Amino acid sequence: MNISVALIDDEPFALIRIKKLLQIDDDIQIVGEASGVEDAIKLLKFKKPEIIFMDIKMPDGTGFDILSRLDSSYKPYVIFVTAFDNYALKAFEYNAIDYILKPFENSRFFKVVEKAKEFITLKRSSKITKQISALINQDDKPYQDEKCQIKIVEKGWDIFIDHQDIMLVESNGNYCKLHISNKFYLYKKTMKELESELNSSEFLRIHRSYIVNINLIKEVKYLGKNEYAFELSTGIKITSGRSFSDKIKSCLSLKVGSIS
Repeated sequence: MNISVALIDDEPFALIRIKKLLQIDDDIQIVGEASGVEDAIKLLKFKKPEIIFMDIKMPDGTGFDILSRLDSSYKPYVIFVTAFDNYALKAFEYNAIDYILKPFENSRFFKVVEKAKEFITLKRSSKITKQISALINQDDKPYQDEKCQIKIVEKGWDIFIDHQDIMLVESNGNYCKLHISNKFYLYKKTMKELESELNSSEFLRIHRSYIVNINLIKEVKYLGKNEYAFELSTGIKITSGRSFSDKIKSCLSLKVGSIS
């Protein structure tokens, strides 16, 4: 495996240390270094490395300035290596796969390198699989209604989620937390926006913070004062909001036998 890597940091000693640590790994090929925003942009546009180790603050800007000016079709894996701990959330908005705080232990660094290599392996194998699948099925491709899917961008990858696979939607600030099987995805839309996209015969908003998949409702019990206790077949238990009582009664009118 030959993985191209670029290093961007304005601290010479930091660059030297990272370079020495990476040179231990025969799979890593360092294709360039930069200590400022403009030089980094030129390097990345020309070399297009698969992985970037990047500091956040530089004399002429930040690592975020660099990433925001790259072509949208180029999606490298970014690992921030910085002394500032208050940019972590923003870093992951730029598809960072990890955030290393200086000073760091070598073991922590090597763990991140292995993580990045796993991402590269999956990306390459997935690309080959998609190419083969496209060739085999180009004349027999099943139709999928895009309106019944949600597109999530995670770590540079486009992930399409079928509405029917969503078990529960939970409000999470400016995002919706989509519970799928034993994991979840963050979707940058409000609950109101997502509710309007979902089929009302399949999904029910029972609380300002929750939308449930109706097909997964195992039991509903009336608690009094316009509140209901919901239990899903997945074991999740939620109490409804009082203001959603009429909507709940109307939606579950065909399931009266399950309401007590």
